[in-house]
Amino acid sequence: MKTVVKLGGSLIRHSASIISTLENHIKKNGHDNSILIVPGGGVFADSVRNISEKCSIGDDAAHWMAILSMEQYAYFLIDKTNINFVEDIHEVPSGVSVLLPYRMLRETDKLPHSWNITSDTIGAWIAKETGSRFVKVTDVDGVMADDIIQKWMTAMELSRMGVTCIDSSLPGFLMENMMDCVVVNGMYPERVIDAVSGKNVIGTHIKGNI
Repeated sequence: MKTVVKLGGSLIRHSASIISTLENHIKKNGHDNSILIVPGGGVFADSVRNISEKCSIGDDAAHWMAILSMEQYAYFLIDKTNINFVEDIHEVPSGVSVLLPYRMLRETDKLPHSWNITSDTIGAWIAKETGSRFVKVTDVDGVMADDIIQKWMTAMELSRMGVTCIDSSLPGFLMENMMDCVVVNGMYPERVIDAVSGKNVIGTHIKGNI
């Protein structure tokens, strides 16, 4: 079983415990399973946004600077956890690994260069390319509508909501590729395990094939 976990930069203080929980899960329940962590940008991407706004950086430069911010977060995770890292999404070993995304994305370069494309859509694209389950781990319980966390929703419904905890390009990508996504709160690591295992979990299950 292969799973891509997009680990939000907002969870930087909790990231080591989340990775440790995932590693323990693999050791106990399936050595042949692979979990590829796609790092968000977090504070590193925020600095790129600030510079872009102040200095009017072009879309191409801002895009690659933002991808490098994901790589910075990856190195943070490596430093804090000694996690394995990969640069080729088609050569992911069993266990838990983190992606260094810059070189791979430079070589493929199939996604638009826009702030609408963040690590959310990049993570979904990697899941599509590798035939993996896609889980978005963030710092909220899921997608909220009418002051209620939505347990199930379609990508079409999500696309009509405007600003949410998910980047604006992800719903369209899920629909185009008939993919699902589960959004869970990483401050509860057991929810991440349930999502990775394909169980019902507190969070939002987004259906892209409806």
